[in-house]
Amino acid sequence: MNLQWQDFFARRTERVTGSQIRQFFALTERPEIISFAGGFPDNDFFPSEDLSRVMASLVKDDPRQTLQYGPTEGLYELRVYLSGKLRRAGALCESENIIITNGSQQGIDLLSRVLINPGDPVLVEEPAYIGGIGAIKSYGGIPLGITIDQDGPLPESMLETILSLKKDELKPKFFYSVPNFQNPTGVTTSLERRSKILEIASLHNLIIIEDDPYGELCYDNLVPPSYYALDRQERVVFLGSFSKVLIPGIRIGWMAGARTLLEKITLIKQTTDLCSSSIGQRLAYRLAQDGYIDRHIERLCSLYRQKRNAMLAAMQQFFPPSVTFSQPGGGFFCWVKFPDHYPPSSELLKLALEKKVAFVHGEGFFSSKGGSHTARFSFSQPGLNDINNGIRIFGDLLWEIENHGHNSLPAVNL
Repeated sequence: MNLQWQDFFARRTERVTGSQIRQFFALTERPEIISFAGGFPDNDFFPSEDLSRVMASLVKDDPRQTLQYGPTEGLYELRVYLSGKLRRAGALCESENIIITNGSQQGIDLLSRVLINPGDPVLVEEPAYIGGIGAIKSYGGIPLGITIDQDGPLPESMLETILSLKKDELKPKFFYSVPNFQNPTGVTTSLERRSKILEIASLHNLIIIEDDPYGELCYDNLVPPSYYALDRQERVVFLGSFSKVLIPGIRIGWMAGARTLLEKITLIKQTTDLCSSSIGQRLAYRLAQDGYIDRHIERLCSLYRQKRNAMLAAMQQFFPPSVTFSQPGGGFFCWVKFPDHYPPSSELLKLALEKKVAFVHGEGFFSSKGGSHTARFSFSQPGLNDINNGIRIFGDLLWEIENHGHNSLPAVNL
């Protein structure tokens, strides 16, 4: 009898499906493709020589601690450093309010595992980070989109959703938000919106999960105070990461929140991976405590600012006026909206790939069925020349549609 593995999978795995981003990675990883799809840091910006020197020093000077298992909560010195950083930003935080995670993505997963029962409604931004939506769904949560504009989530949309659920005797568990240079739109939530959303959370007893991997990558003005800094009721959980501001390969992030919550998170993390990487934590701490990471962030902001400016200038020059795009003040992403008479962005992607240009079409970022005429463009990985050339090539395609209609374009099957 042949074994059928799908017969052995737990029922909860039926909720776990591949994202559209993964489906196109094989195509976009081809070297001839100019890819605006991946939201990864630029490999050329990794401080390889400095990291090699510090890593060698850590292993040589303190091998027993650097190469050994560590506490589940994470390296104490790193947690002290991070809590001090959050306090300087206005938050009420001590080292006991911090746990180290394997990137902020593990934080989202652990929180979903601890907080969500199957069928629980969960509020998310619309559009929202695909990894957040996926984690929520994997534990049976039902993501419900809160409309966002150029200033962030609309309080009236949040209230309308909460009151609609209340009629059915339902209540959302939490609101998941990326408030700074949001993935996928690049939007930053204004201080006024943050204050209003905190008021709504207090009135309706919601938790806010604040995911902030991009907040320090500011190219124009500084971001407003975080939800976590504004909170005085211990209802905000803050997720941070070294992935975008140092390197993603060490997989070091952190969660800050109420001690009662972190006690449960710690127990769950023990069953997941025992602890995060000791060598990664010690590397991050060594580079953070002497100011190296802060200096490196200044350099990154200068470099990524050039890329952001190049993409916005190219879109302004080469896109038809009917195609609009966001003006991110930091982060990695620009959000593009196409007119309704255009083909869906999934079809535009197929046509663009024929011309060796890639991006991510927008439907997967929506918890509803929206986003068919939207797309995410990342400027973090391509070089300046590729940004200009790729946007020009795609702009030529858009002008062809603008002038002759999409019926004049060849059908493409990928």
